[in-house]
Amino acid sequence: MCLTCSIVNAELLPTGGIIYKDDYIVLHHCIDINIPGYLIISPLRHVESFSDLNQTEILQMGTIMKLAVTALEQVDGVEKVYIANFGEETTHFHMHIFPRYKWMLNQSAQDIYIGNRVDGAKLLSFYRQKCKTTPELMKENDIVAVTAYIQNLISSHISG
Repeated sequence: MCLTCSIVNAELLPTGGIIYKDDYIVLHHCIDINIPGYLIISPLRHVESFSDLNQTEILQMGTIMKLAVTALEQVDGVEKVYIANFGEETTHFHMHIFPRYKWMLNQSAQDIYIGNRVDGAKLLSFYRQKCKTTPELMKENDIVAVTAYIQNLISSHISG
């Protein structure tokens, strides 16, 4: 079974738990990257491409992504939030919601810059590699606090 399907089917629980789940999508913290607020959003159905999503899944992903990005932009130290899709480690379609913290810009130019400008793709790739760990070694306190904050913001918007 694919990694995302394992999370959807509650066979694998990410640090901080499931932030949001409805009949169409799931939002959770990345399971093996120790960066608080690095989120993954996926449809519940196993599809491999954005073009396979139905209109309801697209609408739900967009709505919850907007709320998650809004919450991350309010987290202390987050300067920008990247959204990307790669699909290299798992074929289950998913989007990366990646917060760029101030401390991330302290790397050498070759790691995250092109000329004098930050290259978001290089930064994301660099920190995905640098902060990769096992689920058991995740710093739960920071991750749990950020996921709880995002979960509360989403819940208040959905129920309000």
